[in-house]
Amino acid sequence: MDLNLNNLVSSGLLLPAAQPPEHMQTAEIHQIVIFEPENPSFPDSVEEQTLLFFPRGTGRHLNSQMLEVLTHRSCAAVRYGDDITFPSDAERLLPTFLIPGNSDISRTVSQCCQLAYSGMQRLAEASLETMERLSKELLHHKGKGESIIRIAAELLECPVAFVTSDFHLQNTHDTSGYLVLNPFCNEDSFNWESALESIPNPPAASQTCLAEGINGNRINGYLYRNHYCRKQGCRIFIFPIVDEGNCYGYLLLSLDERTDTLSPERSIKIQQILAIMKFEIIKSDEIAHTVNRYYDFLLDELVESEQTDFRKLMQKYGLVQKVIYDEYYVLIAGRTPQSTSDTFFHELLTSQQFNALYDHLVNAMGTINFFLFERKDYIVTLLPKQLVSRGKSDFERVISLFREFLQEQYNGVGISGIVPTERVRQGYLQALKALAISQHSLNKASCYYDELGILRFFFDRSNQVDFAPLLQVYQEYIQPITDYDSRHSGDLLPTLTAYITCCASPSAICNLLYIHKNTLYARLNKISQILGKDLSDSETVFNLSLGLKIQTLIQAGILDRDLDP
Repeated sequence: MDLNLNNLVSSGLLLPAAQPPEHMQTAEIHQIVIFEPENPSFPDSVEEQTLLFFPRGTGRHLNSQMLEVLTHRSCAAVRYGDDITFPSDAERLLPTFLIPGNSDISRTVSQCCQLAYSGMQRLAEASLETMERLSKELLHHKGKGESIIRIAAELLECPVAFVTSDFHLQNTHDTSGYLVLNPFCNEDSFNWESALESIPNPPAASQTCLAEGINGNRINGYLYRNHYCRKQGCRIFIFPIVDEGNCYGYLLLSLDERTDTLSPERSIKIQQILAIMKFEIIKSDEIAHTVNRYYDFLLDELVESEQTDFRKLMQKYGLVQKVIYDEYYVLIAGRTPQSTSDTFFHELLTSQQFNALYDHLVNAMGTINFFLFERKDYIVTLLPKQLVSRGKSDFERVISLFREFLQEQYNGVGISGIVPTERVRQGYLQALKALAISQHSLNKASCYYDELGILRFFFDRSNQVDFAPLLQVYQEYIQPITDYDSRHSGDLLPTLTAYITCCASPSAICNLLYIHKNTLYARLNKISQILGKDLSDSETVFNLSLGLKIQTLIQAGILDRDLDP
């Protein structure tokens, strides 16, 4: 319970018997007790800053020893105005107040408690307001520092400043308005080290209770006064947050140089501000690992079985704010892991880069109705069919974001075919196969599973392709033809392609190519001579079909013809 004596008087619950000392006018009361003259141990049970109510006639039982204890514990007394038994010595030593004539002890105590609890309610409301306003500002302007300082200043009714890895003083429109001067502020950001160096013996100067927040939790920090503060009659409260040796934190300017501790309402606001800053801005390895494990588990459960119910899974784990569609593409972007062990790039959600990727995707698509998961070697995106209805043009827009995000870590993209929600696992495996092709392609070109054709049957259990036999087929059956066409400006490859497409039908081939049958037969004989193969042999036809498919992948940049077979 926290009550201010001034508030009790100003609200009319108590009347001053005399003008109390100045320091007692703003004193706080932590306990309300009714004096018990028959209890010999009563004085020992009274805590500091207690408001003692004296029933009529009980004041005569106050002795000098009791008065000394009560005075030492900064207690105050309340009596009836017409009670002549209350000793004058007690009134001189204790701040004394009167019960209004139209009230009694029971009613006044009840009203004081109501006032105390209403104060607690106001603190709770202030706490919620702080959390809501600052959280909203962080979500909308994280990294920009646009108006979070202004909002905090409004909440605390005094000038403030933030200094973190995300919020720098130069992002405010007018840093001079926050009275943060050298050596606190250099050209580009606040300097915590300089600030603490200016405090003699910082560990010893740290104060353990500059403010007291929710549940009596103490907030420690530093009181600082530079030349400007002394001139203006104010002082700065410094609340640092230390994270693995890096200092971030929050500054508050008190306009009264006599202020050593902050009010409960302001303390709770500060506590909430510090909590939001620590949670939202400073990277927490523990939280990151926990979230990473959570999303790993979610993705594992999603793709481990064809029987997984996609809708129930997403609803079960709290992703109900997204619309769930009937059909999806699975897009997997590969990446090369960072080589340094101190990189937090792989930490899910707490990584600013990963959050930036998510924000870019939301902005590009105009919706949050897709799913994004992160693994060490790749990033998985589930895209509703409706979001990429234009096909490759929509996909390339998304792929370009991944290229920009991953930069030198970019290691190809694989895209599945359309899969219903009950077969997301199948789409995931398709995308992994396409990614394996993309990773071996020129410039890590994106690969679509639906374009793999017969190649989709050449993957092993780890979704890797042995390209050697495929390139051998290409070099034996197709490359000699392309080399001949290149040297002689020939048309053998289009003729061979038509031969396979039209199932060796001469009339169909001639109609397709607009050539005479004699020209066709001459070209086919030339192809047979170059390859040393019988074009009517079924195995030759199969290898030619496979070789042409590989030729298409090479032309698309998905496969490198110069790889060693």
